[in-house]
Amino acid sequence: MTTHSTGGSGVKPEDIAPSLKGIKYVIFPDSRFAQVWDLLMICVIFYYTFFIPFNFGISGGYYMHSSTAWFAFNVVVNLIFLFDAFLQFFRAYRDDSGTLVFSLVAIRKNYIRSGWFFMNLLASFPTAMFLAAVVDDADPLDSDLVGF
Repeated sequence: MTTHSTGGSGVKPEDIAPSLKGIKYVIFPDSRFAQVWDLLMICVIFYYTFFIPFNFGISGGYYMHSSTAWFAFNVVVNLIFLFDAFLQFFRAYRDDSGTLVFSLVAIRKNYIRSGWFFMNLLASFPTAMFLAAVVDDADPLDSDLVGF
């Protein structure tokens, strides 16, 4: 009979149980990192609930076009969304029966099948850079640019 001890012997979790392969890369829902990240994402989404209507409805894109700082901030927000889409491939989740799923293969399959991957990918589209490329030196208050 062989026993395994992980106490400094260099035994990997997958040597003990194959289902634990890659567990060091899994982000568990109760981890401090996951909680802080989720709070950051709530703040970013809250920001977007005001930014999008203001940018396209009230300012007509003026601040995005005229302010480098505003443009850079929005590029950073897009990068946060892109990083979040990537992180979801490593986040453990609870299935319908309440069991915590931490297999990386199962996490990735579930994320793609759920449709959230494509939604997150769409949310991370760099709209600020796209608008800057399209508008370039045009007048940001020109109503033809926003379709009015």
